Amino acid sequence: MLEHLHIKNFTVFADTHFQFGPGLNVMVGSNGTGKSHVLKLGYAVTQTVAFAEQIRRNKPKDEFDPADFQLSVSIALSSRLSAVFLPGTQNKLVRNTAGEQDAQVSASFGAEDAHFSFSVKHSEQPSNSIGAEKAFQFSVESIATPIFIPAKEILSLMPDILGISKNNPDVFDSTYLDLATQLTIRVPKTPPVFAKPVLNKWAEIMQGEIQSEDGRFYFYPKNGARFRVGLAAEGFRKLGTLSHLLAIGSLNKNATLFWDEPEANLNPALLRELAKVLSELARQGFQIILATHSMSLLKEFHILSRESKKEKLPIKYFGLNAELGQPTTVVARDDFKFLPDVVALEVELDQADDLEEIFARENS
Repeated sequence: MLEHLHIKNFTVFADTHFQFGPGLNVMVGSNGTGKSHVLKLGYAVTQTVAFAEQIRRNKPKDEFDPADFQLSVSIALSSRLSAVFLPGTQNKLVRNTAGEQDAQVSASFGAEDAHFSFSVKHSEQPSNSIGAEKAFQFSVESIATPIFIPAKEILSLMPDILGISKNNPDVFDSTYLDLATQLTIRVPKTPPVFAKPVLNKWAEIMQGEIQSEDGRFYFYPKNGARFRVGLAAEGFRKLGTLSHLLAIGSLNKNATLFWDEPEANLNPALLRELAKVLSELARQGFQIILATHSMSLLKEFHILSRESKKEKLPIKYFGLNAELGQPTTVVARDDFKFLPDVVALEVELDQADDLEEIFARENS
């Protein structure tokens, strides 16, 4: 589980700490405040940790060389940053400041010695160099490859993404390619126990099921013939993506889920159902880090966190804000009502005031 992320001089951040919780972690802020950057950075870092854990496990102790290990992890992290952000050169990830300062990131994963830090060099010359600030050390025993779901639905685009990326690797950042690759995995005859309630519930809501066949996805309605998933509602396709990841076991309690704008193209009814599923997964021990612009989603999480007959919902909110020309600041709260700047809430309140004024004029 990703517990702590310290970002310094990286993209829009000057010096920021994120202390993530074990359940739902919800980031709110206007466009340009770096919500997607945090998701992508957390994803790249967690991928690297999972990779390092594989190396450590597969190497016999007498063949394990710490120096080679650190080099391989540094190369893996550099590769992940380039693939996830597509910056051209990594010095583009360094925040523009008056002085020449390196970007620095450190992270921890719940164990005192499961940590690392790295820096991206500031340079006027194009550079892809990355340097480790301290030795990479891992003793955690269960860090799985994380899952990243971008705002754009890709269930129907999966074959195109895989085909295009094969010859043109810089068209899609690797969050799309990684997810498309995960979606090629076939669902086992017996899905994981934790996935069954979600699969059954959404099959009822959609009055059908989304299944893969011959490298493509199809919608099987309860009554009628199947059709390609691209003809199904986009909201159903987004639910189908999460269902598939749960059914194949790629999304589990050891794999952090990063999700950018899960509310995109979901109607209010589906959004409420999605909020319930994410909340239930959080209660079961899944770590979910998401970014949203939806006041409706925030309200639904708040309602679900107040359910008296259920276990307390582990949830944290992060408000991201930036004045013009200034770095992004972050405030963390356990209740979104206490965030000093919730853009979605302010816009909704302004809209409600405008609508009330119009109704008053029309009734006068």
